[in-house]
Amino acid sequence: MADSLEPLLPHLPPMRWIDALTDCTETTARATAHFGKDHFAVAEGEVSETALVECVAQTVAAALGHRARASGKSGQSNHGVLAAVSGFRIQARPPLDQTVEIEVRELKRFGPMLLVAGTVSCEGRVIATGELSLYA
Repeated sequence: MADSLEPLLPHLPPMRWIDALTDCTETTARATAHFGKDHFAVAEGEVSETALVECVAQTVAAALGHRARASGKSGQSNHGVLAAVSGFRIQARPPLDQTVEIEVRELKRFGPMLLVAGTVSCEGRVIATGELSLYA
């Protein structure tokens, strides 16, 4: 699939941290990210733990943009706001220059509020999991 993110996300570099939306259904999405030594989210040779949360949020935003575009709308999710982070557990930071895979699954929607579960993996190993509540 690998959609171009530019029409899907309002984020611009250096704040766009996912590289590609690789799969998207009505309730799930997958994306990839890559953190090199000069990336905005890297300090002292390590990826910020909050970057993993942001990658999950950006995957949701890209999926919402993809779905909007598929239904004939503009394609960008311009009004999404991260409202809460719940039970986010980070087991490890991703190594630099490795592909990070992000998977999100919609758990519940109530009007404009969306609850998703996110999993971040690197080299087949889960490095972070948690839930995000978004106003989307």
